[in-house]
Amino acid sequence: PISLQHQRGAAMISLLLTILHLAYGTNVTCQGSSCTAGMAYLQLHGNVQRALSQSDDFVPMDGGMGRACRGASRTDNSPSNYVVKTVSNLEECKTACMSEASCRGIEYSDSRCEVWTRADGIMASIPLDGFSCYRYGPYTTTTTMPLRSGTFEAVDGAAGRACRGATGGDNLPSHYKISASGESSLDACKTACLQDMDCKGIEFSSGRCEVWIRPQGIQASAAVSGFMCYRFVDPSISTTTAYPEGAFAPVDGGTGRACRGASPGDNKASHYTVEAASSLTNCKTLCFHDASCKGVEYSPGRCEIWTRSAGIETSIALDGYECWRKMDDGTTITSSCQAQTSQLGATDAVCTETCSYLASGQWPCGEGGPCVCGGSTTRTTTTTATTAATTTATTATTTQSATTTTTAATTTAATTTTTTTVATTTNGATTTGPTTTLSSPSTLIQETVSALQSSNSEGVFMYDTGTGWLPSDIYTWPDMIEAVKLMASTGVGQLKLWLGDTDHIYGLVNVAAFLAQCMQETIQYNACDENNWSDNNVVQEAGGSTYSATSACGQLHQSYQDYSCSAEEDAMAGGRMACEVDSGMEMRAFTQAKWYGAPAKLFCAPKSKVPKAPRWDYSSPWCPQEGGYGYEAPFPDDVDLDTYFQYVNEGGGCKDYQGIKTGGWKFTGSGCVDGACPGSDAPLFGQPDGRTDVEGCCWWGRGVIQTTGTCNFGKLNFYMGKRAADEGRSSIYPSIDFCKNPNSICDPNSPAELKWVAGMFYWLNAVQPYNSGGWNYISELKKWVDNGMNTGDSSFINGASGIVNRGCHNPPNCGTGELHAGAKRAENFQKVLKAMGLV
Repeated sequence: PISLQHQRGAAMISLLLTILHLAYGTNVTCQGSSCTAGMAYLQLHGNVQRALSQSDDFVPMDGGMGRACRGASRTDNSPSNYVVKTVSNLEECKTACMSEASCRGIEYSDSRCEVWTRADGIMASIPLDGFSCYRYGPYTTTTTMPLRSGTFEAVDGAAGRACRGATGGDNLPSHYKISASGESSLDACKTACLQDMDCKGIEFSSGRCEVWIRPQGIQASAAVSGFMCYRFVDPSISTTTAYPEGAFAPVDGGTGRACRGASPGDNKASHYTVEAASSLTNCKTLCFHDASCKGVEYSPGRCEIWTRSAGIETSIALDGYECWRKMDDGTTITSSCQAQTSQLGATDAVCTETCSYLASGQWPCGEGGPCVCGGSTTRTTTTTATTAATTTATTATTTQSATTTTTAATTTAATTTTTTTVATTTNGATTTGPTTTLSSPSTLIQETVSALQSSNSEGVFMYDTGTGWLPSDIYTWPDMIEAVKLMASTGVGQLKLWLGDTDHIYGLVNVAAFLAQCMQETIQYNACDENNWSDNNVVQEAGGSTYSATSACGQLHQSYQDYSCSAEEDAMAGGRMACEVDSGMEMRAFTQAKWYGAPAKLFCAPKSKVPKAPRWDYSSPWCPQEGGYGYEAPFPDDVDLDTYFQYVNEGGGCKDYQGIKTGGWKFTGSGCVDGACPGSDAPLFGQPDGRTDVEGCCWWGRGVIQTTGTCNFGKLNFYMGKRAADEGRSSIYPSIDFCKNPNSICDPNSPAELKWVAGMFYWLNAVQPYNSGGWNYISELKKWVDNGMNTGDSSFINGASGIVNRGCHNPPNCGTGELHAGAKRAENFQKVLKAMGLV
């Protein structure tokens, strides 16, 4: 889906890790081309949990999947809490528990089963990929933990404040857990904190209580109406620090990261010294008073003082660890935001907070919004390199200058709007961030478009028919060029497709990297709409029925209509960013997979028209072909929906699309129950049972990089569609209401470039500004070009592919699995570059 995480990109990546692992796990295979559009990184927005046991006695702890069990607190993993057994699967682990009278739950990973026998059971868990944690037996909501002593202090006044971690945009889900017992009132939420040994504070809003467990506590807040934020003060723990605020910066988020040197595998013992430390604060204090210290890695009781001359350049995911870089380069911060009107409750304080995590000039901090802001964060970093550049990067609130002691050059570029020149040094220093505003001079835009128009695009956008490859009639080169022109010159607010700063070749390579992903994700299937890819292998993994019509509602434990936006996004939108779900909405997709017997197009309809969801049977009936005995012409693509729904309810077949060879709708077999064929459950989206209808299920993925779910269509409408126009903001498509008609992205009557624009919007938000672990997308792109565009060097395209497919530039080091189809994406990249005449 389209991701507008202008203030919470890191949080978004963290949320998607488990989903990506499941979506591309080795146990999930596809029938023909059934795994198609919809499998892109951005389509899988939210979390996923495997199918639960049929036994109601096992209750997932903190979501179950991706969790390791703990005792009284998150650090209580005493071997006396459990006995270890060797099993073949999760169900055998549960059986082992049920045969043990003292069993209170299980932790399962691969063939290892921990049968928990701790008298008080499993009271906590930690995030750990590949593990599952379930409680078993009589846990009751009346069981309480002893209350801790301490007080609560208001964070920034408490009222109207949402808690945050290190900055106003740091709202990682790992920082807190939701307390059901604390949702009734502020006092109940505080009590939930007092019962949790890991609690550092609370965020409370009507019906929701967040118990914050971030080791460093609550260090910031954001202005959000209706929220309250309190920090818990434990009198037994000193809050005095021996170093100034801002002395340390988290590496790749800090929490759950282990420090590394030049690469994820660089952990030489000579890089650091080991000291004993009782806390992260103690560890940082030791570093702060050591002139040679470049940063710290902390795990309970152990402190690594990093003294490597080049410092900490990257990190790896490792639960229970913290990695922090020492900031001793001198930083000054100035910021000024003023409310020009009281519209939407704007004040100087609210404007300053809100605009601190939005792109420069983005509404409400621009585009006619109530806030006018200025200011910058200035940091000067001195590095040594053979050749480097003095650069200026314009971001929402940041200006950085990197200088060297050897050879320096100054680069500037004229532009019709704003410019960003990104350093090409490779020392791992941060030069851009998630809110970086990138744009290009009009001359470079014209040169890039001209080069695209003169490219030899024949044979580039091809799709697999099952018996051969044909040119795509859905994704064409001219439509792509129109989208490039639109997104580079007009863009969305301050977000624009970057086509270079000094040379249009940079822009062409950026476009080629984007197209390489599109060719893998959707173009090879010639699909604009998400396909029904819930085959038997997926059902074995997730439950439900094979090729159920409820795939429109969500596949693999998803519920697209329950995709919720963040509190900040809702506040920015005046209360609600996501589209409202209309139970009466009905529509049918425009495309489907094209393999032999492929499932029909996805559709949604109220229960009054399709009471029970059928499944698609690709094995029968056999469909007579045109000119043969018994042939009936398939429905046209614009068939009257009432006619089509009647056909579905009657279990019809062979009329769903042109060229169908076999297949039809069934209400029995392969997982169907009582005349309905359910999909997989989606417990993390409030759907504990599989759906047996398709009411309100109109939010499947669409476009070249799938836009999926109510939140993401709502963002499209807010920034690009009718809502933007209605509320007085600039809009690319002022007459298209993406909430009323999500089908507009794939509608043949819509602007032909729209399916491209939707995908590019994702690229602008998630890929162009990517900067993590010392790997900056724009810098790596320019370095690859400047080094001669050697196609034997796949480091750049593999990094870009990793961001799209796994959420990071260096999978599997971010814990989400190996890069999927990396060689094919690199091949696509070379194919586009060749068409452009660059290689």
